[in-house]
Amino acid sequence: MALNGRTFKSKRQQRLYNASIAGKYQKLVNRNPFLFFGLPFCGLIVAGSYWLSEFTAVKYEREDARVQELNEEDLIKMKSNERPFDIKEEYYRLQGLQDEDWEPVRVKRLKGESENVW
Repeated sequence: MALNGRTFKSKRQQRLYNASIAGKYQKLVNRNPFLFFGLPFCGLIVAGSYWLSEFTAVKYEREDARVQELNEEDLIKMKSNERPFDIKEEYYRLQGLQDEDWEPVRVKRLKGESENVW
């Protein structure tokens, strides 16, 4: 039998519930809800935040290891391997015309095929 969503408990059942851990805790929460519910909840959130910060630190340490500062020796090696810069050579290299010697030639049409001249 339920009244307003609450089940009926006999006096015996109520005594047993009040003697249990859940009953004692419910009594403390009813007396001072922030101290026995809000404060532990907030503490759990803060502790979890500090615990999870270790995982994010590992993530950022891995990213930092990938992107490192160059030593002077590495910089000198990079400078020595550098090829001279020529603007015309770069233009033809970007056009993909550097290694190719070709001319545009018109393809012969089949018999009866239109020339598509506009």
